[in-house]
Parts: sequence; C-alpha cells; structure tokens
Amino acid sequence: MSFIPPANKELGMLCNWQSATISRYTLQLRHPINLGPQQISQRQGLYLDVCFNDGRRGRGEVAPLPGFSEETLDQAEQQLLDYLQGHSIRKFYPSVAFAIDCCVAGMPPEVPIKVAYPLLDGDFAQCQQTLDRSHATLAKLKVARNSPKSDLELITQLQQHYPQLRLRLDANQSWLWNQAIYVLENIDLNRIDYIEEPLVNSQQCAMLAKRTQVGIALDETLQDSSYRYHYFDGLRSLVLKPSLIGTWHRCTSLIDQAHADQVSCVLSSAYESEIGLQWIQNMAKDFTPEQAPGLDTLKAFSDQTIQLELIQQLQNNH
Repeated sequence: MSFIPPANKELGMLCNWQSATISRYTLQLRHPINLGPQQISQRQGLYLDVCFNDGRRGRGEVAPLPGFSEETLDQAEQQLLDYLQGHSIRKFYPSVAFAIDCCVAGMPPEVPIKVAYPLLDGDFAQCQQTLDRSHATLAKLKVARNSPKSDLELITQLQQHYPQLRLRLDANQSWLWNQAIYVLENIDLNRIDYIEEPLVNSQQCAMLAKRTQVGIALDETLQDSSYRYHYFDGLRSLVLKPSLIGTWHRCTSLIDQAHADQVSCVLSSAYESEIGLQWIQNMAKDFTPEQAPGLDTLKAFSDQTIQLELIQQLQNNH
C-alpha cells in the first residue's frame, strides 16, 4: 500500500523538505487533439522534484489540461513557486495539489503503463484498426464530436461487427437532450456499460437515466470544486482524473462515498506524461483495484524525446 498524503492540509503538505527543482516538459503529439474549444499539438507540464531532510525523494507532475482545468500552466507554475518560497496559499490549484501529494508519497513506481482497454477515436476504420490490434472486449468510445447520426452509425457498426464488445461512451457534456435520446434509444444499451457526461445540462442526467435506462458516469462534474457527491438512480460510475480533481484525499473521499452506494470508480488520465500515468496507475492499484484505470492517452504522444527546461532550483530556508 502506498503512503497516503495528509488529508488536505493545504498549508503544510510539503513538510521537512530540503530542496526542490521545477522543470517544464514539452511532449509532441502524433496528431493535434481537440480539447473543448481549442486544439493543441503539444503537451506541456511541470515536474516537481523534492529532497526531504530525512533523505527521501519525491516527484510529482503538474499538468493542467487546456480547455478543462481552471488554471493555466503559467498560473500553476507561479503558485508552485510562491508556495515553495514560503507564501501562504489560500486555495491550491488542482494540478498543483496533486503534484505535491505525489511528492509527499515519494517516487513514482517505475513500472510499465498497462493499458487494460483502448480509447477509440475517429471513424469506423480507425476504431477497427485499434480493436483488431488489441483484441479488446471492452473499449471507451468518444462520441458527440460529430453529428448524432454519425455517432449512431458508428456505434451500430461496432456493435454489429464486434458482438462481444462492450462500450463505455464519453460525450464530454456535449449532447443536447434530444440528441442523446436519438442515439441512446437506437442502440443496444445492454452492451453499453455507461455513458460519461452525456448532456450539456448535467442536471438532466438522472432524467436521462430514467427515460432510457442507460447507466450514467460523471467525469467533468467531479472537477468542479463545489461538487458534493450525491447518488441518483442510474449513476453507475465516477471517472476520476486525479490531476484535475486535486488532492489525493478528495479523490479517496469521493471513492469511499461512491463505493458505499455500489457505484464503481475508475481512475483516468488527462494526457499526462508517463510520470503522471505511473502515479495514477499506482493510485488505482491501491484505491480502485476492482476497476482497471483508463490510461490509453500515452499513445497520443509522438516518439520524439521529451524536452526538459530547468525553471528553478530552491532551498528551504523557512
């Protein structure tokens, strides 16, 4: 079992540290990806390396996701610098809180990233290529990026061509009510584990579950710092992206509450580098061992070497 950082003690999470190094990384993507309203062709983040007075070392990754995180990378970098220089922080950005908790836990386990099920994106030919290569019987499929008619055609093709395949759909809060109804009432829901964040108006998710009997998973909703867990009929899963949620304590609190209602929890990546994925994989092993994490974002990066730029080296004089 990994060491679990202290419960959200935001003014003292990095106790007894001796020195710290902040580096900025840049990873090129194989193809540009759309994140909400913007498109990116490279991923940038920060590595925080800490040496403690007792000789322990820790490493964490600060990786706000453009289009989804409340903070930019520059804002996260400035907050991290302020914190390490002894300034009082009223509220940590989620990406900074996650990185600090990882550092307190130690070094990321140097084990290969294991992808338990693929992420499908693109047309049927692209999905087919991925499925034939992986021989997967479970996959996650991005929907609501094209027309509802296109989504319906793609899901129908996949269900007909792969009779053993189960799908987890992800709409990223992009469907209107009538669009969701049109797709969900015309596919085989018995082979759909759940749909993540189907609606622009997330307040309608319980109504959608009641109308169609589809299982609902929450993702973006959990990233709102004001969100408080509550169960509704049809809630099937929480999909937690630790680097967008914040402290390990907030993640484990949501997991405990959901499990009490027999709601499954899946830890998932948000296009972090391998270090962030190693931490998420390790958290999943400890906190959600019954559900394989969603880690198939690593394939989005090109084979080019990661670029690292030293930002700051600090000594703890406080």
